[in-house]
Amino acid sequence: MTSFPLASARTSKSGPADASRTGPDRRAGQRQRILDAAMACFARDGFHGASMQKICAEAGMSPGALYRYFPSKESIIAAIVESERAERLAFFDAVAKAPSILAALTDCMRQMLAEESLPTAQLGPEIMAEAIRNADLRAAVEPHEEEGRAQLKAALAEAVTRGEIDPGLDLESVVMLLQIIGDGVVLHHQLHPNWGLEGRLPAFEALVRRMLAPRRAPEV
Repeated sequence: MTSFPLASARTSKSGPADASRTGPDRRAGQRQRILDAAMACFARDGFHGASMQKICAEAGMSPGALYRYFPSKESIIAAIVESERAERLAFFDAVAKAPSILAALTDCMRQMLAEESLPTAQLGPEIMAEAIRNADLRAAVEPHEEEGRAQLKAALAEAVTRGEIDPGLDLESVVMLLQIIGDGVVLHHQLHPNWGLEGRLPAFEALVRRMLAPRRAPEV
């Protein structure tokens, strides 16, 4: 998944104070309580292993109460991704305005590898694996994925106008390849923590720079 983190994950659970809230405030608190519980369950048990019953237990509420907010795990994932939309929008805006998009992408990768990145950065591999076989989940997250790709493409187009990226490149393909690389880095960071991928980010930036840099005119 393309998840470009900007702020720390929201991991604290809603406490007893929820009971004293009324109307929209209480509903928002209960909703966030469920999302926090779901993220804890997904991280611990995986998407498939985190049943709605486990999420109910983690949130400390009855199935009837939970289902009033979310009818399925797919809807919970969609809500988690949607809750991060403002952060992603702000990040891509910063990437587009950065003096160097390549440096900005490297910083993005650094944040994706951080322990306190946005939840979907950490849950991305798990969500992707499940989405391969779960059409409902894929349909829930794909609009957010597409929005992220469109934002990245716009940032790359701005970098082309600055002369940082080869104008002859197909930006649609570049976006897809960058997403593939980013997802692969996040996956292997979790699978092989001993690789120390954070320390290899300068090599990542140099590689991407070579891939995207404008062609030099042949010497005569």
